Amino acid sequence: MIKKKVFLLMGLFFGVAGMNAHAADVRVKGTIAPASCSFTITNSVFDYGMIRPSSLSATHYTRLDKKSTPFIVRCDAPTLVSIRTQDNRASSKVPGMMQSAFNATYVDAFNYGLGTSSKGEKVGGYVMFMANTVADGKSVRVNGSNNNGATWSFGDGALAQPPHLTSWASGTATPIRLSVVSGNLQVQGVINKTSAFSIGEGLSLDGHATLELRYL
Repeated sequence: MIKKKVFLLMGLFFGVAGMNAHAADVRVKGTIAPASCSFTITNSVFDYGMIRPSSLSATHYTRLDKKSTPFIVRCDAPTLVSIRTQDNRASSKVPGMMQSAFNATYVDAFNYGLGTSSKGEKVGGYVMFMANTVADGKSVRVNGSNNNGATWSFGDGALAQPPHLTSWASGTATPIRLSVVSGNLQVQGVINKTSAFSIGEGLSLDGHATLELRYL
């Protein structure tokens, strides 16, 4: 009799416990993604207007004035970013032009083409710079990498083409994380020797490049 009573009590206990049991789901969610950044150039058209042939040289490359426009990069969190350029008129590049017009450090990676005449004659080129750069309220320097970001060094702010990248740094040349960086994008055109093309009824400068914001 005692054993039977014990069995019945245990059965009653487990029966009550089963009636009070509940189930609850647990879910863990989230997204792994880089910070979102935007890149804005205030005026992306640099217009040299009318250039008189008399102002150009038949034997030397002619440097035009620098033109400038503000730019700004905004990120929603401190981020390592860089600028990658692409010359969409690369076939019109005049080899060695910028080394002659500026100095030996301006290899063809810094040279962006200005298009060709109807006869396929090369009109000239231009260089691009970033200047007066400020990141998160502090002055920063423009740095560059000639190997897709493996190593970095300081320059004069000129933007070169791949495998070159351009970024910003302070102290050492290593890029810094930033939320906002602003400054001036500058362009300086260089016209080919007029002995290399026929002006005829006139020529149009037709430079076209793409500046792409890339995460590091």
